[in-house]
Amino acid sequence: MTRRLRGGHLAAAAGLVFLATAPAHAQSDGQALLAETCGGCHAADASGALSRISGQRKTPEGWLMTIVRMRLFHDAAIEPQVQSELVRYLSNTQGLAPSETEGHRYILERAPNHVEEVEAPLAEMCARCHSGARVSLQRRTPEEWNLLVNFHVGQWPTLEYQALSRDREWLKIAREEIVPYLAETYPLETEAWSSWLEAEMPEATGDWAFVTRLPEQGEAYGTLTVSGDDQPFEVSGTLMTADGTELPVSGRLNVYTGFEWRANLKIGGTDYREIAAISEDGGSLSGRLFLADEDSLGGAFSAVKAGGAPAIAGVVPSTLKAGSSSGSVQIVGTGLEAVTLSGPIEASGGEQNAYGIAIDLTPEAETNGAVTIAAGDATLSDDFAVYDHVDSVKIEPPYAVARVGGDGGTTPRVKARFEAIGYWNGPDGEPGTDDDVRIGALPATWSVAPFDQIAEQMEDVKYAGEIDAELGIFTPGPAGLNPERPFSTNNAGDLKVLADTGEATGEGHLIVTVQRWNDPPIR
Repeated sequence: MTRRLRGGHLAAAAGLVFLATAPAHAQSDGQALLAETCGGCHAADASGALSRISGQRKTPEGWLMTIVRMRLFHDAAIEPQVQSELVRYLSNTQGLAPSETEGHRYILERAPNHVEEVEAPLAEMCARCHSGARVSLQRRTPEEWNLLVNFHVGQWPTLEYQALSRDREWLKIAREEIVPYLAETYPLETEAWSSWLEAEMPEATGDWAFVTRLPEQGEAYGTLTVSGDDQPFEVSGTLMTADGTELPVSGRLNVYTGFEWRANLKIGGTDYREIAAISEDGGSLSGRLFLADEDSLGGAFSAVKAGGAPAIAGVVPSTLKAGSSSGSVQIVGTGLEAVTLSGPIEASGGEQNAYGIAIDLTPEAETNGAVTIAAGDATLSDDFAVYDHVDSVKIEPPYAVARVGGDGGTTPRVKARFEAIGYWNGPDGEPGTDDDVRIGALPATWSVAPFDQIAEQMEDVKYAGEIDAELGIFTPGPAGLNPERPFSTNNAGDLKVLADTGEATGEGHLIVTVQRWNDPPIR
């Protein structure tokens, strides 16, 4: 039997998605509320389905953007509480199945500096203005895809005169080539969605063990307990940093479409947001945790649910220096009665705790390699490495964008965070080739330098911002004209990002550019 999820509030502020409390509505009430709120403009057919609305499926953020657009562009009088209930109802009845969001979740999770690979013709016709994922996270009838093209021309009439439009018959191509392509690639009716509607939805309530990475504290792990009979669920738990600092976790959670996890959390007094997806079997959770006011600063979040078969969420720390003093390694998971390590080091046993199993390791000098961790049928092969030396370092992300801005307001500064990833040379013995072997994130000393001669002449290092030498977090300069610079230009810049681990150095590229004026939930 399919379990229906109810209640909650999804809204947008400064381009971010957040949740608050609102009364729950049953599905029948949601249908009535939709007709009452939207039926004045959208005509109903014999079955009661409303025009335009019934021909689309979207994520919670997608439906939120649609409703906000109705309010802004068409003066639709929709109160926040009603908006939240409509988003929930539409997400549950006309959403996307888990498989339909795969490969595009980075845009929902607001992952920074993700470089899309959008192929023609969508690259020129759609992704020149917004992400390709924004298109891929919709399903429509052929008629609705065609009406979407018409909407673009009506709402933004100059688009046919812009680059990649004025050199071709944009509207003709859009109608005769793009619409059929979209209708075939992203149709309204799919087997995936039909099957998901009939499936038993995973349970969010219960205990979870997780690993993540905080912007300043680095690698962390902990447990969450999700409780409550209705949404929003209560969330409580504990987070442990790699250095042993314990932080309390509290917050609220809503789940949309049976698997779309949206939470507001307070971790050690700092506000975070979490956007993730529950696996179809309900045993795991993956997504991204980021600062509520700075979504560019965050990290991957992975969790496994207690009560099932043995499962491993991750390892903290993920790298261990060989030849050093004994180090405690926390293997995070559930159902872990004993673990076995194999590879360059071999060990077994460990001490059980609330987060899984902790095991003390003292790898000898000249020990290098990835360690496989096994517990029952659960294995983890590439998440933990022991290293004696580092052959090369690569910066992640290799290319990043930061944005100048004000302190507060609607266009704050957008920071960038970097990691130094160590590598061993592969069989060819050469660094920087495809056969290099990844070690993982390593401590490094950070600095910036001019990217080229122009950046040096413009003194970009002086004006574009500063990087924290220990954390690798770049804070851009303030927005606005700078009379100290040539032409009183703003504090944009073109920089090299440099990391030094003591054994090897790495270099990345950072563009510091202007504010992001339009920042919707799906960019």
